[in-house]
Amino acid sequence: MSRKANLRAVAPDEKPADPVAPPTLLEAVESGSVLEMLRAQRRLIAEALVSAAENTRPQFNNELNKLHRLIAEEESREKAAAQEEAERDGAAAADEAFDPEAV
Repeated sequence: MSRKANLRAVAPDEKPADPVAPPTLLEAVESGSVLEMLRAQRRLIAEALVSAAENTRPQFNNELNKLHRLIAEEESREKAAAQEEAERDGAAAADEAFDPEAV
């Protein structure tokens, strides 16, 4: 999936925002966000894979692949829910009929 980039002009005195550290697994669990929990687990497994013994790497790879799929599914669920909510909100505020004489 590609994201649309929103480009804008930058002021000469504008500084980039400080990078935000991703939440730890404990912080993600406390937040209650399923997506953040899955991402935190993926980071832990990726870190463990780097230093894993050769005989455990396939297992880590399999778990990493499972998490990639689960994260993609959760992202699409969240996107669909946000779209549905936006459509519901948009349906409540219907536009008036266009009147060419008003122009």
